[in-house]
Amino acid sequence: MPAPEAPLRSVRKLFTYRERFRLLRHMFSREISDGRVRLSVLEHQLPGPHYTIQTLEALKKYCVTAPTIVIGADQAEKLGQWKRSAELLRGWRFLVFARRGGVLPVVPEMQFDVVSDFAYEISSTAVRERLMAETADRRYQMAAEIAASAQAGFQPMK
Repeated sequence: MPAPEAPLRSVRKLFTYRERFRLLRHMFSREISDGRVRLSVLEHQLPGPHYTIQTLEALKKYCVTAPTIVIGADQAEKLGQWKRSAELLRGWRFLVFARRGGVLPVVPEMQFDVVSDFAYEISSTAVRERLMAETADRRYQMAAEIAASAQAGFQPMK
């Protein structure tokens, strides 16, 4: 579920909400088709500001099993800044993407699995900067290529 806005991120957006949703659908097409991943626009329909804990509370009504929060290791370091972070850490499971050889921050009470073989050495900040220099059409094409190449080989590990 892409966030319409992220309170801890800059205001400048690389992609529209619709484009980000399309990229996620593309990246997780295999997992969506076999029922392991579901995408939702629920958060887009909720009033802002869009805090993760509020979205999860709204999502409870629709889920048979608890959703997993997917974040990068850099966001795991910032979890203490998230709204009602103690509740998030106690009540929800995370899937954390860590670069190969990267060190995960120690976050007490966090329940998580790790994708530790994330092979991209470039940071998401650098990717965003490169993409911002492109036209909107080229940005989407490049992001789709990144998503397609990233899809192969992700295996969550404990």
